[in-house]
Amino acid sequence: MTSSAPGLSRGGRVLLLAHQSPVGARTMDAVAVALERATAARDAAWTALASGRVDQETTLGDRSSRCTVRTIRLRERGAFQAGFGNQVLWPLCHFFPNRCSFQPALWSAFRRANEGFAAAARGLAGAGDVVWINDFHLALVPGLLRAAGAAARVGIFWHVPFPPPSVFGVCPWRAEILGGLLGADVVGVQTEEDAASFLACVRDLLDLPTMDDPPRVRLPDREVRVAALPLGIDAERLGAQAADASVRTDAERLRAGVGAEIIVLSLDRLDYAKGLNEGLLGYERFLDRHAEWRRRVALIQITVPSQFHVPALPGLKRTIEESVGRVIGRFTYEGRSPLVYLYTALDPGRLSAYYAAADVALVTPLRDGMNLVAKEYVACHGSGDAVLVLSEFAGAARELSGALAVNPYDPESIRRQLHAAVTMAPDERRRRMRGLAARVAERDVHWWTARFLDLLADGA
Repeated sequence: MTSSAPGLSRGGRVLLLAHQSPVGARTMDAVAVALERATAARDAAWTALASGRVDQETTLGDRSSRCTVRTIRLRERGAFQAGFGNQVLWPLCHFFPNRCSFQPALWSAFRRANEGFAAAARGLAGAGDVVWINDFHLALVPGLLRAAGAAARVGIFWHVPFPPPSVFGVCPWRAEILGGLLGADVVGVQTEEDAASFLACVRDLLDLPTMDDPPRVRLPDREVRVAALPLGIDAERLGAQAADASVRTDAERLRAGVGAEIIVLSLDRLDYAKGLNEGLLGYERFLDRHAEWRRRVALIQITVPSQFHVPALPGLKRTIEESVGRVIGRFTYEGRSPLVYLYTALDPGRLSAYYAAADVALVTPLRDGMNLVAKEYVACHGSGDAVLVLSEFAGAARELSGALAVNPYDPESIRRQLHAAVTMAPDERRRRMRGLAARVAERDVHWWTARFLDLLADGA
């Protein structure tokens, strides 16, 4: 692979660009810790740029001052975060083009925000540094940096699915987005399917040559590497947290409060792509067809509020609550409900208690780049006595082949696999879950960060 920029030099900087701060958000904080470890091993520093309400600079907790977080004030921060990214790219990449709002004003705000990030990055990154751009909200930044003659190597990781040309091609700004991404030296995606879709979009929509081994795009003066690297979690930390005595006590209290022999957990953010209502319909079908389990099984449904205002979400929330009410109304018996519903965000300790309390996790996204809920649940059950029921349309399904796969569009598929989960022999439960836990531990967030940084810094 050829490039016009050198790799990360000893003592260089990794500049992480993210639309949200890497401190506080659960996933981003894990990436921040992993990036700190990876850069320290290279004798390098790292700085993060994120959008904020004011310009400010802080260190990452009580860690070394070499780990710096800088926020940049954007005039249209709200329109940027809740606009084009969430109302165009999110639905488009999750195969819901009918939910896209192709408004020129949203595109203009998106472009200006990307220009603001690129301008800030140009003032910080130099030769011997690398720029790591995180997620689709900053899709134009690589091209802007390339056009400005940035000396650093540039990579972008695209966390959501990448759709094929037949879907991505409906976007009026498809060429500008693809061109922005091709400003990078490395484009990271979650799965090999995503890599193939990205290459197909470049071939069909830009008429550029691509190659498959390794996946890359050939430009007149250089090549762009496309890498499938599934995002991992901090499995060791989550496993230790779930094993903590106070968390185990909380988990036992949760089980006693629910009062069921078997607890099924469904947890995700309020979003139409997450398949929360589809999971509820499958659970309702399970209770309807298996009367013998109605007084033995309970579902804990946790819906996490969205950080952004998206027009479709209030209606989705009502639909979920109607399904919850119907299940409770149909199957409550002698005061014991078959369903506990929570609409809330949980702190990490409380979340671990729910993971540890559940015998079965029901994860049913209609489409997902990865789905870290599935991996977090697995990490909290390293001993093996649990079952994961997972949508075949989650990126995590490619790695977690020991899960029970379901088609979330088919309530009967969910019904069958829930029945398989609650009737599974203990030996098989442990065999499957231990295999899943080993996979999650092997390809954790530290592996992911180091691998992407290797590609970005070294051009391997």
